[in-house]
Amino acid sequence: MTPEEWLANFETKIADVREKAEEFRVGLEAAGTTVASPDGTIRVGVAPNGSLTDLQLTDAAVAGRSGAKLAEEILKLARKAQRDAAVNVAAAFAPLGGDSEAMHMVTGYVPPEEPEEPPAPEPIRERRLWQHEEPEATPAPPPPPRRPARPPREDDDDFGDSGIMRRD
Repeated sequence: MTPEEWLANFETKIADVREKAEEFRVGLEAAGTTVASPDGTIRVGVAPNGSLTDLQLTDAAVAGRSGAKLAEEILKLARKAQRDAAVNVAAAFAPLGGDSEAMHMVTGYVPPEEPEEPPAPEPIRERRLWQHEEPEATPAPPPPPRRPARPPREDDDDFGDSGIMRRD
């Protein structure tokens, strides 16, 4: 290989690396993401490095959840957005990294996907009498069997006319 061929080859490689670096820069700038709750009342945005950049809550989000549930939903969405951003960064880095150790390092920091939660059970409705509702009827136990009436005894009289309590 002549020095001119080597230099031409080297300049082609440099141009290729520059092109890939520019693609990476553009991809990295677009790697941030925003996710929303299923009902659209909460939106969380993160930068490519996973830092929180935006949080939007509608009035319905605040009114419809307890503080603990609201915080839980925000953190869940933030983790999802951070994972999505990490996946986007890894995809942007792929043209530069290929199957290199650097690429494995980048993909090694992608957080695991969170398991899907089953739908929440229907809330138990508390029933109170002052809500003008009848209490739920529970079947009453059957009454105990009645004892048969005793037949009158034939010799059951007042012992005749002689009585101790009688005054004659």
